[in-house]
Amino acid sequence: MSKSNDIQWGPDQSRESYRIPVWGEGHFDVNSDGHMSVAIDTHADIDLYQVCQQLHADGCSFPILIRFPELLNKRVMQLAAAFDSAISRHAYSNQHHVVYPIKVNQQRAVVEHLLAIPEHTVGLEVGSKPELLAALALLPQSQRLLICNGYKDRAYIRLALHAQAMGIKVILVLEKLAELDLILEESESLGLSPDLGVRIRLNSIASGQWQNSGGPNAKFGLETSDLLQLIEQLKAKQSLHWLRLLHFHMGSQISVLADYEQGLREAMQVYAELHSQGCSLDYLDIGGGMAIDYAAEADGSYFSRSYSYEQYANLVISCVAQYCQQYDLQPPQIITEHGRALVAHHAVLVTNVMAVEAITDVSQEKNICQQLWPEAIAEQAGYLCAMLMSEQGVKHEEINNFRDLMNAAFLEQKINLQQRAYAEQLIRCCKLQPGDNKDEMSVEVSKYFCNFSIFQSLPDVWGLGQIFPIVPLNRLEQEPKVAARLHDITCDSDGQIQAYVAADGVSEYLKLHALPKSEDYLLGFFLLGAYQEVLGDIHNLFGDTHTVNVSSDGAEGYLIDEYESGDCVQELLASVHIDARQLTSRCQQRLQKQQCHDSRIKEILHELEQALMSYSYLDSQGRVAHPIK
Repeated sequence: MSKSNDIQWGPDQSRESYRIPVWGEGHFDVNSDGHMSVAIDTHADIDLYQVCQQLHADGCSFPILIRFPELLNKRVMQLAAAFDSAISRHAYSNQHHVVYPIKVNQQRAVVEHLLAIPEHTVGLEVGSKPELLAALALLPQSQRLLICNGYKDRAYIRLALHAQAMGIKVILVLEKLAELDLILEESESLGLSPDLGVRIRLNSIASGQWQNSGGPNAKFGLETSDLLQLIEQLKAKQSLHWLRLLHFHMGSQISVLADYEQGLREAMQVYAELHSQGCSLDYLDIGGGMAIDYAAEADGSYFSRSYSYEQYANLVISCVAQYCQQYDLQPPQIITEHGRALVAHHAVLVTNVMAVEAITDVSQEKNICQQLWPEAIAEQAGYLCAMLMSEQGVKHEEINNFRDLMNAAFLEQKINLQQRAYAEQLIRCCKLQPGDNKDEMSVEVSKYFCNFSIFQSLPDVWGLGQIFPIVPLNRLEQEPKVAARLHDITCDSDGQIQAYVAADGVSEYLKLHALPKSEDYLLGFFLLGAYQEVLGDIHNLFGDTHTVNVSSDGAEGYLIDEYESGDCVQELLASVHIDARQLTSRCQQRLQKQQCHDSRIKEILHELEQALMSYSYLDSQGRVAHPIK
């Protein structure tokens, strides 16, 4: 029985169906119009569907990545407030620093907004020379923490030391023992005394997709023997006081708090031992890894999270305070390097559904079963029709046998094309017996083709099987009755999404509405602010999407600004070393060889030039070769 026969569908049912309160964490909701909305503060909600209608009216084509910078403020302040509360609760006599690892999203608009938050001074973490230079471009004049991680050569080290000379609070974190000699040489050459940190390799391992970033076999960090050698070398140079920070990193998307506790206790034991060796450490950098509840399951599964900000901060402060009290140590300043938890929520990709390949309408099953089946397939077709009309399921093996029989009959010219079509429709109408779905989907689904590239906008879906919440932007006051699987526009069978957030857990399909005829059906892909934008590739030469910032104007409205066009075709061709001038020249030569009229040549070349400057995606406005640059 349909839910609509039990209760009237409305926004409350959509919230439950798409698990919005869980993954949205109060940032997203469904308003009374049945539209997705973004909660900026207690006084202002932004109607996301209205924003998209405005962008479309202004001539912008989907897909569009929409940023809500004010959500960055909220995430930073939630994390800072959780630590402030824990520090107060445990009478902890030092402070917590929010440091943003820019590898998570290096886009200028994101980093600058984090650095501009007035209520909290956010520092930066970099892991390469290019990221260090990006930080120098974006850091304001006020002194900020700049944590320099990653493998370092002489040039990287000198740049970090130059940053120290600029008044930036730089901490050079040693990832390998070999880096120390270069730091000592360049510090002496420049006449500077650097602040150093050391990353240690823990034996504790967090569970999850990224567990290899921690543990004894981790790519980064010093083993115990190297750590002791580092101390001896610094002592020999009378520079042990340079060592100020201990750093460790448990992993990314850590869904269980107990994993943090195990690693933190091991790190604090090392911290205490280093003090006994004469080190005067005053920073403890516990890295990042706080999870996002992508799957909305609120548990310890890989794409979920089973703890709150407050529980996490309380664990960190209580554990560090306990060890400092036990060993009579001054509590260190705590540094966290959370990126995913800070920026994932602020970005939403919106695109349109272009077409639907619907499952066969079961209302037509009687017509299918009334066909006069050719002798070659009549017996098996009759059996399937009988099972279909009686609403009994059939076995997966029986469907495969009928498909093989049909194919053989077609090749032997015993059935024609029309009869083959009827047989295929019969297969699509058949229902599997419960528990006999094997590797096939247990529910027949429609294919919804969407105007985007998974490889560009959701690379973790393809590479890691990541789950992201996906919700229609309107019609949420209506019950979605179509079981759908989303496909992108790339020429790749991997360009589809196979796992979705659903009311009863992760599902193999997404419930959507039937595609309307008179308007765009828009889908929002949520929690994309972390990693997706910077990891995307140009499969099929689909490039960066348009981006825009949307913020509250303080009067129950919104402001759209910082619109940035996505990649045009010419830019993408240049990235694979194809010259646009050569393209137009060769096309002109071909047209002249065909003895086309000059006016016709001019018309075609103009359209080619327009196409070179157009969006790489399908134009949702229906225009011909519309330039975006």
